[in-house]
Amino acid sequence: MFAQCVIRLCGCCGRASAFSGIAPLAAVIGNQCLVERASVGTLSRRTVGWQCRNSKVKSVSFWGLRGGSGTTSTVAMVGEALHALGESVLMVDVNPSDVLRLHFNVDYGGQNGWALALAQATPWQDEGFVLEENMWLLPYGRHGLNSIEALATPLDQSDEFWCEALRRLDGQFSWVLFDLPAGGSAYPKLRATSGLDIMVTSVDTGCHILLLQHEIAATTRILINAYDPSRALCNDLLLEWRHRYQAHLLPVYIHRDEGVHEALAQKTPVSRCYPDCAASRDALSLATWLLAQKKAAS
Repeated sequence: MFAQCVIRLCGCCGRASAFSGIAPLAAVIGNQCLVERASVGTLSRRTVGWQCRNSKVKSVSFWGLRGGSGTTSTVAMVGEALHALGESVLMVDVNPSDVLRLHFNVDYGGQNGWALALAQATPWQDEGFVLEENMWLLPYGRHGLNSIEALATPLDQSDEFWCEALRRLDGQFSWVLFDLPAGGSAYPKLRATSGLDIMVTSVDTGCHILLLQHEIAATTRILINAYDPSRALCNDLLLEWRHRYQAHLLPVYIHRDEGVHEALAQKTPVSRCYPDCAASRDALSLATWLLAQKKAAS
């Protein structure tokens, strides 16, 4: 299980440092920061080096064609896989359902979240969690928003807010992964700004109909999730989609795997519970593909 620890991101540059509620931001000196590490359900505190990467940050926006497509679990799996490959990763939940935190054992009833900070005009950099060295989570803050009566800053400005914040985070993380609401209508500017815009869809008749109704942007890529090769319908739809959406389909699929649901019940990424399951291997393949795309673009 992941232990919980609030982090603080520097408001000037976005640099991450641990925030235990005792150590001030001034505790960060150069590339040194305090990091809370999980140790089998307990917290062990130590000082470690956090080296900023010189390569430009790669941002990826994930959104589902419809609710239940598996977008949030995909963000958690890919973030964990990129981290396993030695990358520094910030995962940002911009979905009001605020479920991404559950994949990393962060209290669902907790009020921490960037949206709460934005609504109250307080520093959003104080609302994150360090999961492990070089892996961070910034939740939405659903319950925090529900606890206040009025918003100091309208949340309809959050699209512009994240476009600006992303520019300030440039160079501080290897990857920033966004978990967006389903449907594709939210955060259009952030999607356009992101290095990759990925639509997550499951292989079923309902998604097939929605794809026919959806105007897919030229830069949007389609990630097939919950693919079951033992089902004839899945294979038929995949054949049709390869013909119809060839320019948009990612070369990696995520297979249907009950381990994903079991892992969420344990509040842990699937690669921690079942590292050899199909979904874990697929997430690692997708992370490897993302790294190859980043290298090719540099």
